[in-house]
Amino acid sequence: MKHALLLLFFCGMAFNLSAQSAQAEDLRVFPNPVVEYFQLGYSEEVKTIRVVNMIGREVRSFAYLQGSTYNVGDLPRGMYVVQMRDEENRVLRTQRINKR
Repeated sequence: MKHALLLLFFCGMAFNLSAQSAQAEDLRVFPNPVVEYFQLGYSEEVKTIRVVNMIGREVRSFAYLQGSTYNVGDLPRGMYVVQMRDEENRVLRTQRINKR
């Protein structure tokens, strides 16, 4: 059952990734894998950042500030999804990260 839910989640994220605008292509999360913190590439459109675990539960939410670092050092090791959203809460880009 757990594997079926993960597969469904990844299929949904893959569909979401294919529907994203070409303007968000340069927007990325780095470094990946993440140890303590991550940063984002520059974007005028991003307003919020959500970190979601593989169950689909939001574990962190940040307001986007250019050049800022986003601390996830206290999260357990594993895979997470980072969603970058605009001011209307639309997903601009989604990227999977590996937290070590």
